Amino acid sequence: MKKSLLVAASLALLSGPALAQLPDNTICPDWTGTDLNGNTHNLYSLLDSGYTVIIDVSATWCGPCWSYHNTHAIRNLYDTYGPGTAENKVRAFFIEGDASTTLADLQGNTAQTQGDWIDGTTYPIIDNASIANLLEITYFPTIYKVCPNRVITEVGQIPTTQLWNSVGSCQEAMTGTDAGLLPSMGSITGCAGSDVGLTARLQNLGTQPLTSATIQARLGTTVLGSTNWTGNLDTYEVEDVTVANFAPTGSSNITLEITTADGNAANNTASQLVTASTSISGTNATFKVKGDQYASETTWKLFNSSNAVVEQGGPYTNGTTQTEHVYDWTLDDMECYRLEVYDAYGDGMCCSYGQGYFKLEWNGIVVLQGGQFGASTTKNFLTNNAVASVGSNELERSLNVYPNPTSGLVNLEYNLEQGTAMKLMVTDVLGKVVMEQTLNVATGLQRETINLGTLGNGMYLLKLDAGKYQATRTVTVNK
Repeated sequence: MKKSLLVAASLALLSGPALAQLPDNTICPDWTGTDLNGNTHNLYSLLDSGYTVIIDVSATWCGPCWSYHNTHAIRNLYDTYGPGTAENKVRAFFIEGDASTTLADLQGNTAQTQGDWIDGTTYPIIDNASIANLLEITYFPTIYKVCPNRVITEVGQIPTTQLWNSVGSCQEAMTGTDAGLLPSMGSITGCAGSDVGLTARLQNLGTQPLTSATIQARLGTTVLGSTNWTGNLDTYEVEDVTVANFAPTGSSNITLEITTADGNAANNTASQLVTASTSISGTNATFKVKGDQYASETTWKLFNSSNAVVEQGGPYTNGTTQTEHVYDWTLDDMECYRLEVYDAYGDGMCCSYGQGYFKLEWNGIVVLQGGQFGASTTKNFLTNNAVASVGSNELERSLNVYPNPTSGLVNLEYNLEQGTAMKLMVTDVLGKVVMEQTLNVATGLQRETINLGTLGNGMYLLKLDAGKYQATRTVTVNK
């Protein structure tokens, strides 16, 4: 096992090939498994019957898994709201995710187990690591909720009451016709002034085939465009529909909405966060990369707007001591570039195995950086010689926000030409202000730490207003 350890005393990392945790709101892949009693279960059959499915993917040797198992949160949910109950809305499964596990391990009869997992477990146990691989888990335990419309989310190690409350947010098909929009899969970043496509995730949430829908994209009250979609979606089928193009200049919350009448207007809207990329005031840049002790997993590529690779590097040499690799780039003017950094194992470059990072600098100022990600991360930037000749937004150019994603504490690093009182504001993706404060800052390089730990998981806009200069960054809270 290459990287076996406990993370934050609550998660056990999974050994094996590189995986990337299924993002929330993706469509769960179907699976069929046989439990220890010889009964066969098919996920989509259960979902089509209107059940919400809770999945605990664990391993018998995993201490945090055993601790959560013994809270009996899932057992109590199953016994109260599962088969034979008045509600009868929930199904639950324990999926043993380690391929080397034996029945004796599950029975608690070996040194490779935390105890007897079978005794007292009233819901099915399926010893099938291929299901865990299909769900692309990266740590044990992973607790998933799959709604009847096949959307999967990670709910975490929560008590019975919260599990049941989460079931109430699920959607299932209504009789007749119902077009719905699923949540967007993260934010979109594009080069400032260059069009990006706004895509809606259209799902049929009715029992009748969905053959048409009109979808509109708006910025506030301004209509950016619309499309008249036609096709044929069966119940719960999903199609990505390009609605309009939009050229970002900052960070914008776009509303996508189905404007044709159907059976349920409550699921007709979704939000899409679109952010303009960093601009580099010139064409000469320096790229720096330093791996963690598993630097052989790190590679990177720089693409131009034609999707051609113009620079690339890695892998590097493993070791507890790493060298910073420096690359000087001469780039084309007014070109939109895309930097992609990859980790073959799927756990980024920071921070469990060393403080790895990558940085893009212009005139000694860091304009892009990162290190904490999964299998890959993407950064866009625009070169612009003209900006250098007429002055530029020093705050926007120099602002770095890290770590991102964050579990709470966020570091801000930036340069200012003169001291000032600067306003900091944090808004959610719907534009609601969730935090405000004033920072009294001096001239030159500044560092501040703010605490976003009171906010719920999700994406937020962090805005700094220093009067003459403003800057906006997207921050993801993931506790």
